[in-house]
Amino acid sequence: MGSSIFGLFFVIVIIVIVVGIILQLSKSGSRFGSPQRGPRRRISLPNRKPPEFLGVPKQHPARAVSERLEAVLTVDFEERIKDRVLKINPAMREGEWQWQWFELKRYFLMCAILRGVPMYSVKVDVVWHEMLMFTREYEQFCKQLCGGLIHHAPHAADAKPDPGERAWFDWVYGELFESTPVSGQLWGSFYRVPLQEERIRDLDGLSREQLKDQLFNHKAAELFPDIHAAAAYLIDRGKRLATEARRGDRRSSTDDSAYQSQWQDASMMTGLLSGAFFFSSLHDSGDFNRQMDDAQTKEQREHNSSCGSSSYVCSSDNNGGHNCSSSSCSSGGGDGGSSCGGSSCGGGGCGGGGGD
Repeated sequence: MGSSIFGLFFVIVIIVIVVGIILQLSKSGSRFGSPQRGPRRRISLPNRKPPEFLGVPKQHPARAVSERLEAVLTVDFEERIKDRVLKINPAMREGEWQWQWFELKRYFLMCAILRGVPMYSVKVDVVWHEMLMFTREYEQFCKQLCGGLIHHAPHAADAKPDPGERAWFDWVYGELFESTPVSGQLWGSFYRVPLQEERIRDLDGLSREQLKDQLFNHKAAELFPDIHAAAAYLIDRGKRLATEARRGDRRSSTDDSAYQSQWQDASMMTGLLSGAFFFSSLHDSGDFNRQMDDAQTKEQREHNSSCGSSSYVCSSDNNGGHNCSSSSCSSGGGDGGSSCGGSSCGGGGCGGGGGD
C-alpha cells in the first residue's frame, strides 16, 4: 500500500515538472517571438489610421476626385470585400486591412487620371482580385468614378517592372498623395529609379493636348471635370519641372517653396521631392540613389523605403520579394519584387494601359 502511494506521488511530481517546463517554454516563445516558417517577420503597424480622402490635400486639384471616389465606395461594399479577403487570410489584422484597402483606393484614383497604371503590390492586388468577385458592384463603381471599366490584368509573379513606368508611378503618386509610414512597405521603395530622359523631354516639348492623349485618361477627363483638373495640374507641374531640370538649374528645379506655400496644412504637402527627382534623373552622374537620399529627410526616407522604421510587413518569402537587408531596400519593384499588368483598357474602359 505504501509503495503504491509513493509511486502515485512520484508520477504526480513528474507531471507537475513536465507541465512547468511546457509553460516556461510557452512564455519564452511569446517573449522572444514564436518560431515562424521561413524568414518572414511582422513588425508594428503605424499607430494611426490612414488619412482621410486618401491623403490628398484639401486645396489639391485631385481632392474632388478623392472625395467622389470615397462617396461611391459604400461601407457595405467595403465590408463585403473585407469579408472575402479575411476568408483567404484569416490571420490578417485590422490595421493590415485598412492600409491595403486604402492603397487600393489610391491606385484607383491614379487609374482614373492616368492612361495606364502598373500594379506594383502583391498585397494590394489580392484585395483588388477579391473586389472583382462582385462584378455588378465593381462595374458600377468604375463607371461612377471614371466612366468605364478598370480592367484587371493577371499578376505575373516572374515579371520585372519596367524602370521607366515605375519612375512615372513614383512621381505621380508623390504629386497626388502625402507619404505615409506604409507607402514603401506596400508599393516597394520609391525614387530608386530615375525618370527616363525621353519622358522628361516629352513633358518639356510636347503640347498639353499631346501629353493628355499619350499619358492621361483623356476619355475620363472629358466626362468628369475633376479628373480633367487633376490631369491638367499634373501636366503643368510636369512641364515646369522638366523645363527647369533641362535648363540645368538645380536651385530652381528643387526650390518648391512657392508651390508648397499654397497648402493650408503644411503636414499634408505633396510633391516635395519632385524637383530633386527630375533634376537627379536628368543629371545622374552615376549616383542617382545618393542624390535622392540626400534630398530626403529621415522621415521621408523611412516612408519611401520598402523597409521603413514602422514596417508594415518585411518579408523575403513574399513572392521572392524584399527582406530587411540594405540591398533589398534599394529596390523599387513592389512588395513582391514584381509587377503585374495592372489596369488595362478595353473599348470604353478607363484608367488602363493601351486604351485609346
